[in-house]
Amino acid sequence: MRTILSKFFLPVFCPSIVIAIVQQGLLVVLPLYILHLGGSMTEAAAVVALRGLGMMVADVPAGLLIEKIGDKRMMLVAAMLFFIAMLLMAMIPDPLVLMFSAGLLGFAHGCWLVGRVSYVGLAALPSERGRVMALSAGIIRFGSVLGPLLAGLLIAWQGYSVTLAVFAVSTVLVAGFVLGWVENHIPEHKSDDGHSFKKIKEVMIEHRGVFATAGVGAVALMLVRSSRALLLPLAGAALALDESSIGLAISCGAVVDTLLFYPAGSLMDRVGRKPILITSLFALGAGLMLLPLAEGFYTLVVIAVVLGLGNGFSAGVIMTIGADLAPERNRGGFIGVWRLMTDMGSTAGPFVIGSAIKLVSLAAAAQLAGLLGILSAAYLCFKLKESGRED
Repeated sequence: MRTILSKFFLPVFCPSIVIAIVQQGLLVVLPLYILHLGGSMTEAAAVVALRGLGMMVADVPAGLLIEKIGDKRMMLVAAMLFFIAMLLMAMIPDPLVLMFSAGLLGFAHGCWLVGRVSYVGLAALPSERGRVMALSAGIIRFGSVLGPLLAGLLIAWQGYSVTLAVFAVSTVLVAGFVLGWVENHIPEHKSDDGHSFKKIKEVMIEHRGVFATAGVGAVALMLVRSSRALLLPLAGAALALDESSIGLAISCGAVVDTLLFYPAGSLMDRVGRKPILITSLFALGAGLMLLPLAEGFYTLVVIAVVLGLGNGFSAGVIMTIGADLAPERNRGGFIGVWRLMTDMGSTAGPFVIGSAIKLVSLAAAAQLAGLLGILSAAYLCFKLKESGRED
């Protein structure tokens, strides 16, 4: 671990913790700022949705652009877009500007993630890539604790504009880490002939087997993960538990989740990516299948812990597999499509669960999500090839 920390501390982990804190803090700032400016609950929800949409829109263009400018410059572009978006929100307190800036923030975050996956995939050896990605995923988990806390304190102390200005200035620090310690990698095998989006078509055809196996696993995992985040609080409400009890049950699962990110990365490098992905899908699927059987607070805690185990073991596995499988030719296009698939899985989860609840019931929705996880794990047992071996 010491070698990995010394090698990736400044180029990867330091900028990642700043980005994680800011991004998680913005999940608190954005909807509350809209309400503060006189916007409606619908607009508050829309501003968060626009951020997610911006990420999806960025994936493929960022993948194509990275072929031309390299991963370091892509991360610098992302830092610049972060700065512009948050400065706009700080200086122009208007709901429409905030919505536009939220989409720009999402676009910037998509660019950042594509650049980081590409950089780690090239800078880290296959034998250490799982730990680097898992540590990056762990940083996001810490950011989810520190970001909202910092945002709340700053808002209470100086208000929304100053909070956003502080977050904007922090991206200068991110750019400093990238400029000083990230080595730029521009793919050697570039295909300059033809339209850019023709390359995406080529990627999807050439690597259709990968997307039909590992890609299906990535989409399923992200869908089940996002379903878990929605179903746990709804199940607690259905059991007539109070808010503090529901929060405590979810926190118990979150603690287990957070403690497992480095062991997950170590196992990925030692045992392989395939068993970790399959185990995570099975544990998440089993936990969701058990959710309708919860009878009260303690059984909800047990199920939350099972789900925390599944989510904790999956820390960084999707980014690691994507970096493993990214080819030399059309590397950026592949990473862009890979990121788009995972973002679609995350976005689809709440819509699928919401539709199932409306059409059938909460219990049926949990069973559906759980069955998807277990069936996906079974499918990958037979179809997925291990991606983490050095040839």
